[in-house]
Order: sequence, then C-alpha cells, then structure tokens
Amino acid sequence: MTISTEIEEKENNQVVLKVEVDAEQVKKDIDRAFREFARQVFIPGFRKGRVPRRVLQARMGMEPVYEQVMETRLPEYFRQAVKQAGIEPVAEPDIEDVEIEEGKPLTFTATVDVKPQVELGEYKGLEIEEPEREVSEEEVQAALDRLRERFARLESVPGKKLEKGDFALIDFNGTLNGVPLEGGSVEDFMFELGEGTLWPEFDEELEGKRVGDILDVRVKMPEEAAEEGQAGQIASFKVIVKEVKVKRLPEPDDDFAREASEFDTMEELRSDIRSKLEQAKQEQAENMIRSAIMRKLVDELEVELSRKMVDAMVERRKHRLADSLQGLGLSLESYMGLTGKSEEAMQDELTGEVVEMVKRELILEEVARLEGLEVEEDEFSAAVAEQAASSGIDKERLSALLEEDPEAKEGFKHGILMRKALQLLRDHAVLVPPAAGQSS
Repeated sequence: MTISTEIEEKENNQVVLKVEVDAEQVKKDIDRAFREFARQVFIPGFRKGRVPRRVLQARMGMEPVYEQVMETRLPEYFRQAVKQAGIEPVAEPDIEDVEIEEGKPLTFTATVDVKPQVELGEYKGLEIEEPEREVSEEEVQAALDRLRERFARLESVPGKKLEKGDFALIDFNGTLNGVPLEGGSVEDFMFELGEGTLWPEFDEELEGKRVGDILDVRVKMPEEAAEEGQAGQIASFKVIVKEVKVKRLPEPDDDFAREASEFDTMEELRSDIRSKLEQAKQEQAENMIRSAIMRKLVDELEVELSRKMVDAMVERRKHRLADSLQGLGLSLESYMGLTGKSEEAMQDELTGEVVEMVKRELILEEVARLEGLEVEEDEFSAAVAEQAASSGIDKERLSALLEEDPEAKEGFKHGILMRKALQLLRDHAVLVPPAAGQSS
C-alpha cells in the first residue's frame, strides 16, 4: 500500500494529517468491494457471487461502493498514515474531506490528539520521608485479639441485663397503622447490641433488658429505606427477649495456640504474628514510598492533556462503575443518592483520577525512555508465570493467549516496563526522617 502523509502540528497536542492513498490501491479496494456486493446481491439470471461488475455498477452506481470502501478501509489507511507519521494518537480522530473516485488517489484529512511531550525535572534522588516500619507490641496484641475474636463463643447468662456488646436472641413482630409490616417479623434473630444491625431504636430500648422482657419498640421509618407512603411514619414492634448471651474469648494460652494455628505455644504464635505484621509493614512502607515519589513528580509535571482522551476515559470508568453497581442491584443514580454526590461532583472526581493516572503513565514512560529501559525475555517470562499463578491458569495457556493477541502482549509488556521505571525511581530515592512533630 502506497500512502503519502503530510503532517501539520497544531496547538494543544493536535496534529493534522493530510493523507493520499495511491490510485492503484484504491482500485484494488473498489474491486474488493464489488466482489463483496456480488456475494450479497441477488440479481435474476445470475448466481450469487457471480454477478459481473458491469451489471452491479449499472444497477447500483458507484456511491454504495465508495461508501463501502470508506467504511471498511479508511481505518487501515489512517493506521498506516499514523505509522508513517510516527505519532501516538490518544483519542479517536476526526476524519474529514474524504475524496474518492476510481482512477484517482483517495484523499482525506485526519485531525488527531497525540501523546504530549513530557519534560521531567530531576527525577533521581528525590527526598521522601521514611515511613514507619516498626511493629509495636500493641499491634501484635491487637492482631492476637482479632484472632481470638474469630474463635470466640457465645454463652448464655441467665438474669443478665443487656449491655453493649452482648447478644440477644429475640423475636419481633412489626406493624404499621395496624397492618403487618412486610419483612418486619422475624423469629430467633441474634442481635448484637450497639452494632446498629436493625433500627437505632432497638439498641436504645433493649439496653438494660433481661430474658423474658416484652417490649413495644416504636421506630420511625427512614426516608431512604421505606416503601412508598411509609417514609417518616411510626411503626410498632413487639419484641420478646428469649436469651441473653455474652461473647467469651478463649484464653491466650498454649491450648488456644494449638487450636487456632499450627503452633504448639503462644510464644510461637505471637512470634509468627509479629513476623507477618513486619512483612506487611515493609510492603506498606514501600508502597507509601512509591506513592510519594509519583505524587511529587505528578505535582511538578506541567502538561496539556487531550480533553477528548480524558472525557472518553471518564466515560469508560462510569460504564464500569455502572456495571459493578448493577451486580449489587443499584443504579448509578441511586449510588449517587446514597453517597450524596452530585453528577458534577462525580464527574470532577473521575476526571481527577483519570488525569492523575495519565500523568503517572507519561512520567514512567519518559523515565523508561531516558534510561533506555527495556523488557528482557526472562522478565517477560517471569511476569507471565507470576500472573498465571495469581490467576489460577496454566502458564503455557497464558503465553499462548498473549502470542495470539499482539496488542494484549504489548499491553502486558508495557505494564512490566512501567514497573521497572517505578522501581528505578524507588532505587534512587533518598529516604529522610519525618519532619519534627510529624509521622509518615
């Protein structure tokens, strides 16, 4: 395919491509379009697919053929022109002034937003506050207590008054205006006082009550959860306390260590908990350092981003969010109502996230270019193996899928390259103590 391309640079990272496709290529594409029509069009006296071009042309004219060529071939013409121009589009082009006529070159103009040039300041030796890495005894104890909570048992305590943190086995029967409340009657419901699992009035009224007490709890129906016509009305619930239970944590002794873990002693269990917390804190600290590095570089970066690209990415994020919410039985509108966000606020929030993400990628790509970073074959293989293991699929199968899809493979390699660039920034960062009176 012979294509000639003229490039005109505009403001705000826009480029205009004036493209000309040679007449011989255009003729081939027109012939291909006629063959496609011959397979689709039925004309009496001719077998399908055998209709001569002159008959089709006489019947249809050239306009549908030209439209077919433009619809099916213009994207490829544009890709070739982009490759020839050596630019990186970041949004769909605006294609105008298309001229096509058999025997003549096809010409068109494409206005396209391109990836901006990035000028980085000093990116090595950035001073970053050292995050806290030490694990305190209080943190070990808190983790141990959480483990004990998982093995806690509920024990009945006859005659005990209900307090926050206690559990009550209750029956309740709700009515509104004398009519049974839909979903408002339950037997043998285990209720933890103070957790707000039902209505707030239940927590208030049940506190201080004992087994056998019968209560009449009046509940104001909430605005957001009530059925039509119920909002703000007062429902009445007859509540019977059938049992009071308290949570008993197991003693932190060797017996508990053997029950809750593979260790024989509490000392070994505490040591393992500390080790895991230390590992988690190290990982957290490294993530905080990387985030701080990128925050500095993003804040310092002055670059004009394509509005069209940002808007398109925001819309894709909105669609993904809407799909996720649909799985929870929520619409985007109801989600905004629950979170108290206006459409404008959500748009601004998503736009900010997209702009930061794009800037981060531009920075890492520029670091990779300046440092001459590349993805070696062993790095690629190791990343494929790691991804396969975390995804629970066969490594050879994943490798084959990537080989079958060059675009996916390039995206996978790009991710590796971005991680290499970020690691380089981390390796050259200078860690400094937190400023006086501050903690990281």
